Amino acid sequence: MKAKRKACLLALVPALAIAGVIALNAALAQGTGNPTDIVISEVMVNAYVEWRQGGITVESEWVEIYNKGLVSVNLAGWAIRDKDVTITLTTSMCPNSSCEIPPHGCWLIAVAPISLQQEFGYYTQPLSQAVLFTSTIFLSSTIGNGLKNDEDYVALLYTDGRAVDCVSWRSPITGFCQNLTYVYDGNGKDTALTCSGSAYEGQSITNIGGNWYRHQRNASPYNCINTAAGGSPTAVALSSFSARAGPRWVGVVVPLGIFAGLKIARKSVTGWRGKSP
Repeated sequence: MKAKRKACLLALVPALAIAGVIALNAALAQGTGNPTDIVISEVMVNAYVEWRQGGITVESEWVEIYNKGLVSVNLAGWAIRDKDVTITLTTSMCPNSSCEIPPHGCWLIAVAPISLQQEFGYYTQPLSQAVLFTSTIFLSSTIGNGLKNDEDYVALLYTDGRAVDCVSWRSPITGFCQNLTYVYDGNGKDTALTCSGSAYEGQSITNIGGNWYRHQRNASPYNCINTAAGGSPTAVALSSFSARAGPRWVGVVVPLGIFAGLKIARKSVTGWRGKSP
């Protein structure tokens, strides 16, 4: 009996393995990658362009997100929020009615195409950036209640309402992100990177190697090359950092000298990783 039972178990192993592979391939095909592979890579906090919608002044802010994983992730049913309002992402908002962001995909979440293109018209580095419709989610409304320059936060929420990633800005630092409930291994970072006033017009904050900084003015939409991948700075040459002419970033010490010549206005000082089940 024992020999027969062992033989049956041995025969069952390949079948289970094949079934597992089939299930895995089906999951991958449906874009069910790890939610925490999606990170916020840049936030246009103080946009140039304001426009009117239904009697309300709307700024043309945008949030850049990055899929650092090897599998597509379906964002349908996820949500984006600031400290006041949560907006659920639907297929009607997504490129070609599909919210699956591909591996290493770099997308924007923005208000509307016209205002976004007007915003890009003020950027000189890169010059003449075009809206990429295949890489942009359009909300047809403000991001949250409209991002405030002096204090606010942006969070990506999973379908169950728990946060996947978050970044806040306020001086002194306030635990906006820290107070959220996270999916397992979700991330949050509270910073002092306020961008209030005309001196910060066109100012974004950006994720470099898992830390947040004020970006060189005019931002770099659709360019996630320096965003964290597994918590480490992306190993690229400085010349690969966005389509810029003459980068002015100097004086930051980074391992291997990857970003030698980088100019960072201010580094965030508080970061942590959520571990809720």
